[in-house]
Amino acid sequence: MRGFKRKYWIVPIMAAIALILAVQKGIIPIGQAQKEAPAASALAVTVAEASMRGKVPKITLTGTIEGETSATVSAKIAGRIEQVLVQDGQRVTAGQPLVTLESVELANAVRMAQDAVTRAQANYDNVQADYQRYLTLYQQNAISRQMLDSVETRLKVAQADLSSAYANLSSARQQYGYATVTAPVDGIVANKTATIGQVVAAGMQLLTVEDINNVYAVVNIEQKDAGAVRVGQTAEITVDAYPGRTFTGKVAVINPAAGASSRMFRTKIAIDNAEGLLKPGMFVKVQLITGEEAPVLTVPQAALFQKQGLYYVYVVDGDKAVRRQVEIGAPLGDYIEIKSGLTAGQLVAITNVNKLKDGDAIFVAK
Repeated sequence: MRGFKRKYWIVPIMAAIALILAVQKGIIPIGQAQKEAPAASALAVTVAEASMRGKVPKITLTGTIEGETSATVSAKIAGRIEQVLVQDGQRVTAGQPLVTLESVELANAVRMAQDAVTRAQANYDNVQADYQRYLTLYQQNAISRQMLDSVETRLKVAQADLSSAYANLSSARQQYGYATVTAPVDGIVANKTATIGQVVAAGMQLLTVEDINNVYAVVNIEQKDAGAVRVGQTAEITVDAYPGRTFTGKVAVINPAAGASSRMFRTKIAIDNAEGLLKPGMFVKVQLITGEEAPVLTVPQAALFQKQGLYYVYVVDGDKAVRRQVEIGAPLGDYIEIKSGLTAGQLVAITNVNKLKDGDAIFVAK
């Protein structure tokens, strides 16, 4: 049994020695010997074919949500804030009270003005009655024209006093009404600075009301992209607050002049916001669709690697991996656009890419 094992190991050793001697004597060519020897150092890779895929041309932008209407709410009279009836983010309707100012003095002014109207009205009624009586007497030649004119003058003065009293009452009521600050439009309360006890001057901003039924994604277009952007183009908008959801909008306004410092064109994309999910100030990502779908050459992103700022893939060339520099374009899901460096149909390695070097032996894993 021991002799059998010795023979078992001697056979392959002698075969290997015979192969070496045959190569040395030229009986078997070196290339053939290499083919007959197993490629133990070859690396297994999975491959994919460079292929054409449809690409919709897009410009990727970032921007901010703005309300379609932003109404500044300010105090119309000076005074001290008595109540703040709303909070930031609260939905309000046009005419709804938002802030009230102390109004005791204003209410007193209304009462005094009303009393003045009452007195002026009574005086006017008395003078009117006197005028009618004097007119009758004058028509009967019982009094002189001078006496009638005197009463008529008193009537005009009483009428002017009554008109003035009504004007003062109207002004007092208006001032009293200004003590209650109301929403000018339907919308969402934002930028509230009003606090109870705060003394405000006429014209001081208290808050804003943003109409968010329709909102804008406001972006800046670089000069190189300005020629591709048109009013009416479709945009896809995403917000970190709603992962997996895409909002659709259309380009509504393109500023015809570039910003003095940025040299970019401020552009507004209108978005239907009936659900009220998009709020002014939100950061958004925008994909602006600028043309029709067209075929482009692609490879899986797994095939791509970067070195010293350049991009490469490994092309399968027989049983070798050949490093090839490529120019990339936009990502298309799990694929990447290849602008130059490859042709359709070429095979590229998509596994063990980080283990390969240019010219390495490979075999395609099944």
